[in-house]
Amino acid sequence: MEKKMILKTTAMSFLAVAFFVSAAFLSGCAKSPDKLYTEGKTLIQKKETEAQGMQLLESFEKKFPKDPRTPEVILAIATINQSEKKFKEAEAAYNRLQEKYPKSAEAYKGMFLLGYMYYEDMKDTERAKAVLNKFITAYPDSGLTVSAKVLLENVGLPVEQWSIVKNIVSDQSKEAGETAAKPK
Repeated sequence: MEKKMILKTTAMSFLAVAFFVSAAFLSGCAKSPDKLYTEGKTLIQKKETEAQGMQLLESFEKKFPKDPRTPEVILAIATINQSEKKFKEAEAAYNRLQEKYPKSAEAYKGMFLLGYMYYEDMKDTERAKAVLNKFITAYPDSGLTVSAKVLLENVGLPVEQWSIVKNIVSDQSKEAGETAAKPK
């Protein structure tokens, strides 16, 4: 009799927990786009709540693909994954951004950041070159085109050997020499 009571109590506890978990899950699913977006963006600002914020933003992306904020959300997901060295996830998000929202303001940023990730984080110069060339062709007038060209010219070189760095150092040396040569 006592075993039956324990089993019954355990079963009731399990059902109660399952009910509350389901209710919590369903209430999260029923969040409005504004609530998901705002909560997700707020939570990703702090390291201790970043994972929860990522879940909300991923949910936002899936549920509201036509929302004008979705490209921004995908870019945030990609950059957070990149910063956490989750390169496959970052790459997938950058590519999703290009495929689904190629005309968005975030698409060109995502393509540039993908090329930069290949170059800087993954040390994959071939993929970096391919993406940067594609970027320059696709977005010749963007504010990041000059940066893409500089990266492309210097792929594989240490920063101190980049042509632009050498020019800056040379200019600074000339200025320092001119200043030293002027009489006081």
